[in-house]
Amino acid sequence: MSWKKKKVYGDYKTSDCPFCGKIATSKNEQGLDVCNQHKEKVMDEIKCVCGSWLESRSGKFGPYYNCITCGNVNFQKAMSMKSMQTKNKNFKTQEKTNSGESNFKEKEKKQEDFLTMIKKDRLKRYHEKKVKEIDSNDSFYF
Repeated sequence: MSWKKKKVYGDYKTSDCPFCGKIATSKNEQGLDVCNQHKEKVMDEIKCVCGSWLESRSGKFGPYYNCITCGNVNFQKAMSMKSMQTKNKNFKTQEKTNSGESNFKEKEKKQEDFLTMIKKDRLKRYHEKKVKEIDSNDSFYF
């Protein structure tokens, strides 16, 4: 039978700086744990997957983000969303420089039109009422 390791104060919880990855020793204006070099730095705003902005909060178990539609979002998930945003921005800027602004705007407009068409189709299906006629031969319903 093995015994559990005794918890030592301050040993089991270490937080890393979200900017550089070093051990965080202080907090910034937003309440995030950061190192001394990034004490004055403020984290950029992050957009959620649903499209709304995330609000940074800090609680008993560390920092987290809150979305109006999705609810509370884990800090690590929010950081992955942020990295996805930067990748998308870099990809869009590369497309702009490679193909020109006019082609980029046309592609973007086509994508928006396609998305609105899909949304309208989903709403149409949702609001359609399905009527099923029952005959005397359908013994399942009697």
